[in-house]
Amino acid sequence: MGKPIRIVSFILFQLIFLACTSERKSEEDVWDGELDKFNEMSMLLETNIQRIPEWVAYWKEMEPAFRSESFVVERKEGYEELEWPEENPIGRESPFFPYLLPHPDGIGQVDIYSYKVFVPAQGRTGFQPDSEVIFFKENGLRERLLFVGPSGGFDEAIWVNAQLLLVAGYFEEEQGFTPKIWLIDIENQSYTIFKHPFYTTNFDRHGYLKRKLSNIDF
Repeated sequence: MGKPIRIVSFILFQLIFLACTSERKSEEDVWDGELDKFNEMSMLLETNIQRIPEWVAYWKEMEPAFRSESFVVERKEGYEELEWPEENPIGRESPFFPYLLPHPDGIGQVDIYSYKVFVPAQGRTGFQPDSEVIFFKENGLRERLLFVGPSGGFDEAIWVNAQLLLVAGYFEEEQGFTPKIWLIDIENQSYTIFKHPFYTTNFDRHGYLKRKLSNIDF
């Protein structure tokens, strides 16, 4: 009876070993896939950040040694699809109209300023504490792509392609204010966040918007 028991034990050991090996390989494949995705996102950022030179120059004014190449992936997050019926209220007479970003395939327009900046019919223009990236779709729906509270803000946005939207701004952390970039995947409801090693405590939250929105009297 001893020999059959040893054979069965050996077979069980082999099966457990193969299962563990397969699980480790599966985990490695997932990690490698995520790493490849991060590398792909980093290359897209490196190429497309050159399309917002004014924003890069703004940070260089604060720190001459600032380098756009120093952005690295911080993390990736998913977001819940949040949309409701609302036609795009930004018409040609609106001061925000010149800054709408038409989708490459013509399925809507993105707005990053009207939620942050309020321009009353009478009185002084001002700023809301929060910021939102809004996608006004041609089907009559409004979708929130990105939202940040008083700690952050959005300065620039460009379409990388029909699936990816790059948003550049800032965020306040313990060390101070730092430039931040979000690469939003509108098809998979996720975004990749890029961080930068530069921090400053001498920062005007609305400085870039006052310069960018030159047609608005602040």
